[in-house]
Amino acid sequence: MITYRDMVIFDLGAVQAMERAVYPDDAWSLAQFKEELAGTPRSRFYIVACEEQEIVGYAGIAITQDVADIHTLTVEPKYRRRGIGNELLRKIEDWAIDRGALSLMLEMRVGNSQAQPLYEASGYQAISERKHYYGTGVHAIIMKKVVSGEK
Repeated sequence: MITYRDMVIFDLGAVQAMERAVYPDDAWSLAQFKEELAGTPRSRFYIVACEEQEIVGYAGIAITQDVADIHTLTVEPKYRRRGIGNELLRKIEDWAIDRGALSLMLEMRVGNSQAQPLYEASGYQAISERKHYYGTGVHAIIMKKVVSGEK
């Protein structure tokens, strides 16, 4: 059974190990994760998905006024296609909406055929492309979901 809880500093070893395994060329550093956690719970929300005590996924979001930016959402490859990514996304979206977000934004690597259907099914639409976002020649699609009021 998968459970979800707030990410804590003691999770960062496992989270960063998964980050390096899934994104070997552009993984976040331990310092980046620590910096993000320092902003919780005021402007940031980071959670983990666990099977028993093992972290199998994580997600994080930040909010500024009425716009929230999804910073990360990762599920261990062998745990994909079980609804974990969808639940992580729903939980971070709910947190942001509860704090007044009217729209949600994210950057996704061009060609990420695993993440794109998840985001599109959740109401995100591609609005732009950011060249070289993940390094030379590796571009990002900027996606947006309007949740209230804004057009």
